[in-house]
Amino acid sequence: MLLTTSLSRYLLLGICLLFYHASQSQSLRASALNPNVYRTRVNLEAVRIMGKDLQKYDEKVLIDVENKFLDYKIISEDESGYVIIRVLPKVKLVESIDADGNKILVLKRESGKQTKSQADNAYRYYYAIKEDDIPPMGKTLLSEKIVGVPLVHPFKLRAKKGNEGWDIQQEFTVSYSFGIRLKSKKNPFSSSYWTIIPFGFGLGEDKYFKNSGDEKEDAISITYYQGGILRSWRSIHFGAFISFDAMIDKHNDWFYQGRPWYSFGIGYKFEKD
Repeated sequence: MLLTTSLSRYLLLGICLLFYHASQSQSLRASALNPNVYRTRVNLEAVRIMGKDLQKYDEKVLIDVENKFLDYKIISEDESGYVIIRVLPKVKLVESIDADGNKILVLKRESGKQTKSQADNAYRYYYAIKEDDIPPMGKTLLSEKIVGVPLVHPFKLRAKKGNEGWDIQQEFTVSYSFGIRLKSKKNPFSSSYWTIIPFGFGLGEDKYFKNSGDEKEDAISITYYQGGILRSWRSIHFGAFISFDAMIDKHNDWFYQGRPWYSFGIGYKFEKD
């Protein structure tokens, strides 16, 4: 039992540390609830059209990736073929001089602190880009993103009390897990990802019994916490998990009440995120 508790703690600590490390990106916080987040690895020409205060503009802007990348989210696409975007935080809007000696507005990365009220905070404005003018490397799906994934767990590996060993149980659990998706390859067009899952929940079909040797009866368990790591290829997901479940009402004295179990999860997502 002590070994199981220690193993659970180390697994949970590792998942939390991976989640924290992955979350320290410029784009993640802004893209958490938005499915239309993309990355450009090449410079783009745009037009600043409006601020968050609804002030209108009509100024050409160069989105300068500085030989790296810059992330943006698509707000809308109008009928005239323009994509309306907002660049994600930590980007500044500055004046520069182009090759012909003309003044031009440029979007560049900002390494220092930014406030929402700063006039040069590029996140305060909306920009328009002609869809036909976006090059192939100008619109690739962001590799880092918070996603929700439905999963099925076909079995559970549970530790018995004391030093009685382990049980593999064929109980069925359906869960929904949330995590940070990270591209597993540097290729921006790859559809292969790792997802760090710091939290999930679900419902399972289990056998209720109070003590070893008691007669077992069918019951529903609630998975109130789940953590793990998930591998994804396009819409197919497969991963390893640690979970905690419990029963309620007259079954709250269940033998496995509040104790961890281990399993793999499989899933398929029909919608693109």
